[in-house]
Order: sequence, then C-alpha cells, then structure tokens
Amino acid sequence: MAISAARSPSTASASFVLGRKLDSIPFSAYHVVLILVLGTVGFVEGYDLALGGSLLVLAKEPLQLTSEQIRWLAVAPTILVALGGFIAAGMSDRISRKTVMQIGIVISTGFTLLIPLAQSGTQLIVIRVLTGIGLGFAISAPFPIAAELMPKQHRRTYGAIFEVMLASAFTVLPFVGFLLAGNPDGFRLIALPGGLALGVVPLLVHFGLPESARWYLRAGNPRAAVETVNRMIARCGNRVPMLTVAELGPNLAIAREALPPFSALFRARPMRPHHRRHRVVRLGDNRLLLFRDPAA
Repeated sequence: MAISAARSPSTASASFVLGRKLDSIPFSAYHVVLILVLGTVGFVEGYDLALGGSLLVLAKEPLQLTSEQIRWLAVAPTILVALGGFIAAGMSDRISRKTVMQIGIVISTGFTLLIPLAQSGTQLIVIRVLTGIGLGFAISAPFPIAAELMPKQHRRTYGAIFEVMLASAFTVLPFVGFLLAGNPDGFRLIALPGGLALGVVPLLVHFGLPESARWYLRAGNPRAAVETVNRMIARCGNRVPMLTVAELGPNLAIAREALPPFSALFRARPMRPHHRRHRVVRLGDNRLLLFRDPAA
C-alpha cells in the first residue's frame, strides 16, 4: 500500500502534507530553472574544487613552492572540504539549506578571487584551505534542496544534469590550464573565472531558488511554509490547487524522530525472517548470487 494511502489527513504530519503537495506539482519550465541554477552552483564549485591541481603546476615556479608546500596544497583543501561538509550538516538544523549554500558560495568564490593576490606559497595554502571550508558548505546543499523541490519522478533527471555540469568543470579546467601553461601569471588568471562568479551565483541562488517550506514549518511559521508552496505552484502554472494552512492539520509541532547513535551501525543485529530465507554465494569477479533457501 502506498504511504500516502496509509496515512489519513488527521494523522499525517504537516511536513508530510507539504512534501506530498510539492510532489504533486507537474514538471514545468520553472523546474528547469531550478535545475539550471543548482547546476550552475555545481559547475562553479566544481571549478573551484578542481582548481588545486592546476595551481600545483602553474604556481610552482612563480611562487617557488617547496615540496612541503606542494604537499599541503594538494591535501589540506580536500580535508577541509570534508570538514566543511560536517559543519554545514550541523548548521542545517538551525538555518536553512539555502542559507548554508549561500554562505558556502560566498566563502569559496570570495577566497578564490583572492588567489591572484597571493605572493607566496604560504598565502596560497591559507587561501585554498579557507576555500575548502566554503566548498564543503556549498557542495553538500544542492541535492537536499532539489530533493524537496523536484517532483520525485524527476529527481534522477536533476541528479544526472547536476553531475554532468559538475564534471564539465573538471573538463574545462585542464583545457584552460593548457592555454595558460608557461605564463608566469597563469595561476592568477585561471582563478579569475571561479572568483568572479561571486558577483553572479549568489544572486542566481537568491532570486532563483525558493526557501524551504519545511524549514519555515520547523521554525514555527506554517503560514510562510504554505505561501512558499503556493508560490511554487503559481510559478509552475497553477496546475494543482493551492495549499491552505488548514490542510496541514493539527500536527504542526510534531517532534522529529530521534536518530539512533552512530555506533548503532556497527552493532550485531538478529536477521529478520525474510533475510534468513535467502543465501548469498560469492562468484568470481566479485559477483554475488542471491537465491532462496527452501529450508528456511
């Protein structure tokens, strides 16, 4: 039985009602705009992320990078990307994902814009490390945002387009580096496209993406949540009825289910009956064969 059918209007949470309403909106040109805006974020952040490899080559001689500095420049920014992702995840419970992404975009593009001003390897390392924190904020946000705004049957379409635009940055960057090879200011010039996006991408996100309706609901503002959904319906052509606050029902302040501790992933758990009815046999080439056990 479908989940929507299993929940009656009186028992469904307001968050569930919001999600079901957003999923009911037919795919439209506005969804294409959302994909393009988030895809642009992916392209710019992918460019800034992959910039490190080109900097290792283009900045080595002009800044007289030592072996130790090259090691830090290659590894430290990536570690800070992961750390920034964890920090962003903790902040997303207190501020909206759109705000988290905006913070990340401003940090990453702003510090990338400072690369042309670097006069030493140490300065370049500090700039790239701080850029990594912003990248962790920005890269982790687009998928959750799209998961809320896109109709569920088109989320795979968004994922494919986003990954293509992200990979396009990894393809464009080596080509630009090839054109700038041998130029003593090449590492400064190659950073300009990613840095100058500071004046464009935050505006695209601000005006092109709606705020999260679930975030408004969690913040105790159901009216703003309903207005956000209705604005989305209007931009998509008014092909479904508008949502009202009354439709959210009485369960506006249901506490979220507490998540188990991280250590629960590693605890030994008894197999469920439907798991015991199957056996797994490993074949060559790391393939697995699953078959039903008649004795179970």
